[in-house]
Amino acid sequence: MATPHSGEMAKFLRMDKKEIEADPVAAALSAARMLDAVVAMKGGRTHVVSPEGEELCLEQGPIALGTSGSGDVLAGIIAGLAARGAPPLVADAWAVLLHGKAGRRWVKRNGQLGLLAREIPADIPRLVQSVGELSVQSPGGRSISE
Repeated sequence: MATPHSGEMAKFLRMDKKEIEADPVAAALSAARMLDAVVAMKGGRTHVVSPEGEELCLEQGPIALGTSGSGDVLAGIIAGLAARGAPPLVADAWAVLLHGKAGRRWVKRNGQLGLLAREIPADIPRLVQSVGELSVQSPGGRSISE
């Protein structure tokens, strides 16, 4: 599992950040195959990509999530879901969805700026309880649900 943003991916792949941003799915697929792991390429759209080429696109996160430590929280959510038995692609996709929804809830309460990563986990248990409301769909129409 890896959760890079374009700057981190550029360093990892030894490419220019603009190249990564021009084709984030290709970058994520390259990294996924190199690592033999699912990669969540974070950005305005987060692309969750498996080494086999499966790809899900999620547009869940507000700009407030672009704060130090937010990716660490995302990684923790992924690890928690994987520990409960979710396959890697599913764990990553649900974690991105939950992380983004928690971010949107925070923004509704507080505005666009000032989120601290430590504030994200508070909403996760309630969001997991409402999992029936959530869905993840790939550009090709593939959906993930419980």
